[in-house]
Amino acid sequence: MRRFLLLTCFAAVLQGEVVDRLAIAVGREVITELQIDEELRVTAFLNHQPIARNLESRRDAADRLVEQFLIRHEMNLSRYPLPEEEEVAKYLESVRKEQGGPADFAAALRSYELTENTLKQHLALQLTTVRFVDYRFTSDMAVPDTAIEAAYQREVANWKETHHENPPALDAIRERIRQTLTAERADTALSAWLAEGRKQLSIVYLDKTLQ
Repeated sequence: MRRFLLLTCFAAVLQGEVVDRLAIAVGREVITELQIDEELRVTAFLNHQPIARNLESRRDAADRLVEQFLIRHEMNLSRYPLPEEEEVAKYLESVRKEQGGPADFAAALRSYELTENTLKQHLALQLTTVRFVDYRFTSDMAVPDTAIEAAYQREVANWKETHHENPPALDAIRERIRQTLTAERADTALSAWLAEGRKQLSIVYLDKTLQ
């Protein structure tokens, strides 16, 4: 009997290694196949879409997990403030309402094989990324008037192609244009920062298909 139990445990360990094998080594941490699959399920849940497990989706999920690691690492080094528990709870509540209420929310979680705690952890990571971008790139980013005026002229040209009435005045949409340009520039700056971070950190793809 003891030998049978040992063999059963050993088989379970082997099965666990197959199911949750290592996918990517990032510095001294690892990303597993189950973490990638969890990222796929959470993304599908939030987007109200079927779970896509094709190669492109898995690569995108793996990239997001690597980027999350880089951002968490930088926030820890630079002591950026992390989201408060109340912020995460508020975000979770907005997702619950979007799903139609507690009953529909719970049913949706089950259909995607997720727990509320797992979803909450992922929402906290999303808020962490947003906060990092705000502190690192957005807060000190100034958009010159010349850039706003150039963007407005492009909008006017597009407007005239699809509308008969006059376009809105620049002053009426100046703030919206400024926010759009700020977000675009912050996204560009973040992409450049992540690319540099990937160069400076040892990232080993144990699952070569994810490269």
